[in-house]
Amino acid sequence: MTGKGILFITLIGALTLAVSSVHGQLFESDSKRFDGSKMDIVVREIERRDRSSVVEIKIKTLGSSVGSSFFLLCSLRQLAIERGGYRYIVKIEEQPKRGQMLVGFLRNSDEVPVSLGKEFSALTAKDAVIDLEQFAEICAEMK
Repeated sequence: MTGKGILFITLIGALTLAVSSVHGQLFESDSKRFDGSKMDIVVREIERRDRSSVVEIKIKTLGSSVGSSFFLLCSLRQLAIERGGYRYIVKIEEQPKRGQMLVGFLRNSDEVPVSLGKEFSALTAKDAVIDLEQFAEICAEMK
């Protein structure tokens, strides 16, 4: 094999590793990215499962309750988009432990949450499904 061939194979290998590590990164959203905000909240994905994620929510300063709520919802919306363009989620707060949330990603609003795993068995689609599209306009303004 020529020197150019070896260099080409090495480059392809390096690019493959770089792409793999980027796609394998866990999600993180920090409210400090908004200039002038008193809010200091970090939403960090700490575990990625097939169609759910465990997120940890660290609140140093809450800010306004409405602003903080929308920051959390928009962070979950961004996570759902990054996880596969999901529009619908279900969530279980304080799971698996305090300060964490288990978020499941649904393909449609009629999908039963238990299809995501046994942790979601107590939830019904009618009561628990959140359509993240209803927050799209607000989230777009927050960027």
